[in-house]
Amino acid sequence: MPDVKRKILWSVLVTGTALASLSAMPARADDPAGTPPAAPAAPAAAAPAAPSADLLARGEYIATAGDCVACHTAPGGKAFAGGLRITTPMGDVVSTNITPDPDHGIGKYTEEDFEKAVRHGIRRDGSRLYPAMPYVSYSGMTDDDVKAMYAWFMHGVKPVAVTPPVTELNFPANLRITMAVWNLVAGSVSPETGDSATYDKMRRGRYLANALEHCGTCHTPRNMMLSEEQDSYLAGAPLLGWYAPNITSSKTSGIGTWSEDNLVTYLKTGHVAGLSQAAGPMGEAVEHSTSHLTDDDLHALAAYILQVPAKEDEAEHSPRAQFGQALDVPDIRSGELTRIDKLDEMTGPHIYDANCAACHGGDGAGTSDHYAPSLFHNSVVGSAHPDDLIMTVLNGVDRTAGGLHAYMPGFDHGSDVQRLSNTEIAALVNYVTSTFGSGDHGVTPDQVEKMRKQLPKTP
Repeated sequence: MPDVKRKILWSVLVTGTALASLSAMPARADDPAGTPPAAPAAPAAAAPAAPSADLLARGEYIATAGDCVACHTAPGGKAFAGGLRITTPMGDVVSTNITPDPDHGIGKYTEEDFEKAVRHGIRRDGSRLYPAMPYVSYSGMTDDDVKAMYAWFMHGVKPVAVTPPVTELNFPANLRITMAVWNLVAGSVSPETGDSATYDKMRRGRYLANALEHCGTCHTPRNMMLSEEQDSYLAGAPLLGWYAPNITSSKTSGIGTWSEDNLVTYLKTGHVAGLSQAAGPMGEAVEHSTSHLTDDDLHALAAYILQVPAKEDEAEHSPRAQFGQALDVPDIRSGELTRIDKLDEMTGPHIYDANCAACHGGDGAGTSDHYAPSLFHNSVVGSAHPDDLIMTVLNGVDRTAGGLHAYMPGFDHGSDVQRLSNTEIAALVNYVTSTFGSGDHGVTPDQVEKMRKQLPKTP
């Protein structure tokens, strides 16, 4: 984030702190001075009836569509137990335990408490959630869907007695009350009404995209106050080192050349031969969320996204998936052996031959079954934004969706295959994009290092 944006954001947060200090603080429940005399104990109420199987099933489906598990599960951790670190300009936000454990999770939340957290970003203790939790999008959820999701989290999720580390951000973002001011800037949407399961195709698609799947959270650029620019809805934005691409109906900058079936296949499996494949945050969204939606919902979501008004990217002048062709050049290998103790960094073509050609082919065509995708006619390689290719080389791919498992090892410092330096990764990415994609983007080692710092971290 440019320094000017950071300074402006800080000024807003400081202003929020000042405004918050003008309001009276409520008495704490454990403060004797603010505690009224104890009332006589009321008769024990009858235990509430267990939710029906249909309500639980609906709640699980809504939670899956909302992709709650992606942020509230740390790598290698238990589902919904929190602990994932989400990088922000102010520090790392650590996701919380949202299992029904009463001491470590949300087991003491009433349905009203839950609704305030999900749709308004307010915790049970009254403090504000950070917008890493997409409550701005979830504010559009229907009452019935919130009720169903609450029932499932309380009765369908296994409690986990683990408390993740506390989020510690830089001042003034460490003062959660400042989020009240940010909320005034970011705004919210009114909850949808009626039974969302009965919506017509386009309304259902809009509901899925805007509320549950919260597509705009990643794919919509943000202004200097870090709120979404609604006039550039789904026009593409940087995200934790990755780049969530333009997915408007633009035929040059977006996915306007995709068919509804193309997009449904992508959302179901994470891969469409000759177009694209999902990795990083989108790979997680496909694996944990969209691949579990019904076909009707996938078609509704795809139909809605494909009619979003086109927004052009001045850096994109041709469809990302139409660049390149198979490489037809002599084998660069000379037959000369390379000493194992030779520490010279290799050039782009040699790095590709040593680490990529075995799967993607010397000509870049991939495998015949498309398990290893072609590097030409590939929207990641053809993008004017090389971020996703850099992050894929660093992070690799590991997703299971639609009954298919896709795997590619990463080449960062923790790689079990080959640990490439920043200089080597920059050379490799520039070679791949210039040979099979939209051209040499002049990626530098410093650029790779900045993205390396965005890789997922655990507490």
